[in-house]
Amino acid sequence: MTKLKKLKNKNLKYSYVQGRFSNEVAGKFQHFPIHNWENEFYYAKKLNFDSVEWIITDFSNPIFNTSFIKLIKKNLSKHSIVISSISLDLIMDNPLHKLTKSESLWLSNKIYTAVKFFKIKRVSIPIEERSRFNNKIEKMSALKNLSIIYNVLKKKCKVCIETDISPRSLINIFNMKKFSQLGILLDLGNTRAHGFDIEEYFKYFSNRIYSIHIKFRDKSYGKTKILKRKNFYELNYLIKNLHHLKKLVDISFQTYKTNKYFLSDMKRSIKNYNYYVK
Repeated sequence: MTKLKKLKNKNLKYSYVQGRFSNEVAGKFQHFPIHNWENEFYYAKKLNFDSVEWIITDFSNPIFNTSFIKLIKKNLSKHSIVISSISLDLIMDNPLHKLTKSESLWLSNKIYTAVKFFKIKRVSIPIEERSRFNNKIEKMSALKNLSIIYNVLKKKCKVCIETDISPRSLINIFNMKKFSQLGILLDLGNTRAHGFDIEEYFKYFSNRIYSIHIKFRDKSYGKTKILKRKNFYELNYLIKNLHHLKKLVDISFQTYKTNKYFLSDMKRSIKNYNYYVK
């Protein structure tokens, strides 16, 4: 069986985004796998993952329930898996600039409880695609709510944003004193899709990159032009320059999956990744 090849860094976690070992939920590609979340740990461990990026897609996630978290912990322990990070994917459909203050505070406090209980190292917040701000007023509102979440969590874990804002445009936000410890989740697929240079992320934010999302599309995945193995430039660059990322918490596989062959899809993604890990 194809197993994930790990770099020689004992502090670095290798995780998968929840749902990559499950079929879709009500036709949604990325959603908390309510029907299969506990079974995913078995496959993850078999492929040599040591952690999971817990995905929160709505305000009723089981991790918010103080009784349910004991069941989650029991299932994690059974397979020697930990929660390395939380993805606040619900922000995709509830953008920061539209959240109320009470929603931001409620969410922050619930996440804080989970972070403390599971000793989670990172929380990521999307500011991209449909959750991106589009004007100055939306930006001010988004940063205000981001500040609320950031201030509640920053003493317990690293907080980062996943964004399709260009690296140079991000400099202004990261220079703000109130976001002195805010980091970036660097998504390799999105970096290429938007035409951004991965070198710029390393140049400007090498000490602020807290996580990496690995992406992979095989020939069976729709009409997108498939990259030849030698053309995975961003992944190759990452592996060769990973030693510059001193505050990196985890490498997380957020690869494309089909609804039926998701396990085989993950294996192909791992095989592609392993090709670059010498």
